[in-house]
Amino acid sequence: MLNNSKWRQERVLPVPLDVEPDGELLMEAHFKPTWRDSFAPRMYYWDDVARSGKVYVGYIGRHLTNTQT
Repeated sequence: MLNNSKWRQERVLPVPLDVEPDGELLMEAHFKPTWRDSFAPRMYYWDDVARSGKVYVGYIGRHLTNTQT
């Protein structure tokens, strides 16, 4: 799915420069609060716990573009 450049770019989200020198990275990991509603909001995040002990949330909102939208 993320071979599609438009979809991929939607998921390149900002992070602090000490996490990534470019200030952004691809956040593939996500979850939605329910399985009942395919239009439920999503949260995309970067798990940096192993390095910094933190999780960075890059996006919370409407479902991003995919094969279902």
